[in-house]
Amino acid sequence: MILKNENDIYIYFETIAQLEPKTILDVGMFLKRIGSVSRKAMDGGVPEDVRLDGVDFFPDTDFPVWKTIYHTIFEKSFFDKKNAFRYDLAVCLGFREIQKKESDCFPMMKQIGQSARHLLTDMGEEQWGLYWPKARGIDLNVEKDSYFLLDLR
Repeated sequence: MILKNENDIYIYFETIAQLEPKTILDVGMFLKRIGSVSRKAMDGGVPEDVRLDGVDFFPDTDFPVWKTIYHTIFEKSFFDKKNAFRYDLAVCLGFREIQKKESDCFPMMKQIGQSARHLLTDMGEEQWGLYWPKARGIDLNVEKDSYFLLDLR
């Protein structure tokens, strides 16, 4: 569950710094998965005035500090119902680990497409292309790692 790739951490914070979203849906609770005890890591951070909600796929690991980092922590059943809240950015990094926990990702991807303007992900184009065929993606490469920033609208 713990993510240790520094490129993942860099792209997470750099995308937030560049897009300046006011609302973020953190699918898989990236900050939890890197072991962060605050909204800051390395040289980046999520500003306090940004609404940061998380969807927890790893509830067996819990630490009270994460309740102060995230405004709201949803269980994965978040994706089973229509949610009215809109996000400027959804983040889904470490997708392979999430896939192991959630065998049928279609409801989750459909909900992300309805709830978010942009998506930062490390899933390959062949995967995201199935879920959002009309999405425009920008390749973001950090060293040997590939990421995509999708415009879902």
